[in-house]
Amino acid sequence: MVFALSLTMLRRYSIFTYLVLFLLFSSSGLAQVDKLEKVVFQPDWFPNAQFSGFFWAKEDRLYAEKGLDVRFEAFDFGVDFMEKVSTGEANFGTAEAYILMDAVASGAPLVALGAVLAESPAGYIYLKESGIQSGEDLKGKRVGVHAYAEKLLPYFAAEAGFEAKDVQATEVQHKIEVLLEGTVDLHQGYAIDEMIRLQSITDKEVDILLFEDLGLPMYSMVIYSSRDFVNKHPEIVDDFLKATAEGWERAMQSPDVTSLIINNFYSSPEVEDSIVAQQARALKPFVFKEDRPNLSMKRAKWESMQSAYLRSGMIDEAINLDEFLYNSLSEEEVP
Repeated sequence: MVFALSLTMLRRYSIFTYLVLFLLFSSSGLAQVDKLEKVVFQPDWFPNAQFSGFFWAKEDRLYAEKGLDVRFEAFDFGVDFMEKVSTGEANFGTAEAYILMDAVASGAPLVALGAVLAESPAGYIYLKESGIQSGEDLKGKRVGVHAYAEKLLPYFAAEAGFEAKDVQATEVQHKIEVLLEGTVDLHQGYAIDEMIRLQSITDKEVDILLFEDLGLPMYSMVIYSSRDFVNKHPEIVDDFLKATAEGWERAMQSPDVTSLIINNFYSSPEVEDSIVAQQARALKPFVFKEDRPNLSMKRAKWESMQSAYLRSGMIDEAINLDEFLYNSLSEEEVP
């Protein structure tokens, strides 16, 4: 495979040569694209390293080898990405588990196919000099939260053994720099995004209390499709998942090449090119877990997630996991 060879070659040369070779070989095989099955992928965020496995599978022709021509739709604020998949305008997408489950409870005909991240990189970011080490240390603190996740802080307080009134929530959106201003003691964000951006603007050490460690089990970046598409095209679903799993394997092993793929073919003004390679490195421990095939999921974890989401108020109604979970991938079956 010409482009696969080029990725191997890229590791041996200077950054300038990386780019020249990358641009030279990335167009290989395009003449055959009209013979492939066209499918559409709708992301739930702007293109950055969190989609690197999908991008690698596209550019290294892993999808093409399975007979698929995958097109990535653009994301923007206000895009109803789940509606696009529900109606068949897109065939695959990614979403956070609780958002997906809430949509299914409201009648969306969606099926979970696999999870990119074995646990969520979401959590509360803080400066290490604060002395914060665990959920118990949230007591008495000012915590910057996002509007859609304000219910989590009372849940974490209860998990840590104190009352919600003993911790102060402040809505901050995505302005991570307020941590340096002293406005809050912790700030909701992602280890693969805001935490990296904060560390890039301060010499102080930063860290994160992951939601998973605070008592909220979470698969993240769940790949899903419509029930109709899964029922009609199970072979496309399986081929897409297999190619995507291999794409993530390669992307996480070569973060510098991954950053070249993203910055040169999928760049967005919403994403800082300079941190993409760091994002890819930060993603690796969330993608790779011992004895877990890429993208695979355990029903037992989904049961724990649903129970926690109901207790925290993140979802209002339980869903039928037998109908929701696609059975192609399991912890015992490598895709």
